[in-house]
Amino acid sequence: MQDATVLTSAFGPTLEPVRFGEFLRDRNLISDEQWIAALAKHWSSPRRTRIGDTIVDCGILSIEVVEAEARVFHDDLDVIEVTPRSEKTTLPIMPIARA
Repeated sequence: MQDATVLTSAFGPTLEPVRFGEFLRDRNLISDEQWIAALAKHWSSPRRTRIGDTIVDCGILSIEVVEAEARVFHDDLDVIEVTPRSEKTTLPIMPIARA
């Protein structure tokens, strides 16, 4: 779930998604340079993780700050992060032969 910003255009208001890294940058918790460095590490990593985890791994913010800001980002909702099926390593279920 992403927050959205309402932008007004010639066609009326539109919703634009705001990603968590941009949210942290817009709240002046990370600089443009830190945001770009975290994005570079995030997208070049062989295993995709959440950007908040990357920001913590880079030492930019503490886990406590990232978790607190994630609660604000999600409007203090109880949110469960779900790993997309494409990021899971799964094995097919093999039937068990019965004797």
